[in-house]
Formats: sequence, structure tokens, C-alpha cells
Amino acid sequence: MKNFIKTMTTLVETLQALDQVINHEQTILCSGRVNGAALQHITEQKSSLLATVDYLDKQRRQHDERLKQTAPYSRQPEIAAMWKQVVQMTTKLSQINRHNGLLLGKQIDYNTEALAILNASQSQKFYGANGLETVTGQMVRKISV
Repeated sequence: MKNFIKTMTTLVETLQALDQVINHEQTILCSGRVNGAALQHITEQKSSLLATVDYLDKQRRQHDERLKQTAPYSRQPEIAAMWKQVVQMTTKLSQINRHNGLLLGKQIDYNTEALAILNASQSQKFYGANGLETVTGQMVRKISV
């Protein structure tokens, strides 16, 4: 039982750390200019914490099987309180993460549009190598009368 309590405590602590990381991610995505390096670092932290949550949840389920118990652990008040925290936090984190996904999608759309504008202006040549005017890759000779 001590190992089970330790697993649940670590699960709650990991979810609290994930909450901080996801909120920081949201702050970065809501800023006027998204710092790519900071966002990459946050993504790595988030991935690591999610892997830890997955591992701890597998441990929890193994304890459940061994101890022949199931959530919400109504016969064990201490564990039931931790389970309630886990459920509340995962619901909250899921909502924030969904919102961050929308913000990230908007940022990707913005960057895609900006790149399209830059690529279009970069491919347009006004004068060719021979000094003649070009229009979308075709040479145009001007004749004056």
C-alpha cells in the first residue's frame, strides 16, 4: 500500500509540474512574437512529463490489479482525495492543451501566409541578367517609337 500511495503522490506532483509547463506554453503562444527556441524547450518538457504520467498511470493500474481495487478508491479516503485531484487536473490540462493546440494552429497559419508572401516576392524578378525587364519569368522587350 505504501508503494501505491507513493505512486499516486508522484502522479499528482507530475501533473502539477505539467500544469506549470502547459501554462507557460500558453503564455508563449499568446505573446506577440513566438520564440521558437523557447517553444521547442517547452515541447520537450511537456513530452517528458506526459511520458512520466503515462508510466505512473501504468504503475497505478498494476497496483489496482495487485490490491484488487479500482478508482475512485472510496474505501481509502487518502487515495480517493488524490484520485479526485488527478481527475480534476487532467480535465483542466486537457482543456488548456486543446486551447494551446488552437493557438499553435493559428501561429502555423500565420507563418505559412508570411512565407508565401516572402516566397512570392523573392521569385518575382524585375530585370533579367541582360538588363531587360521580366514579368513572372518571361522577358519583355520595350520598343519605343
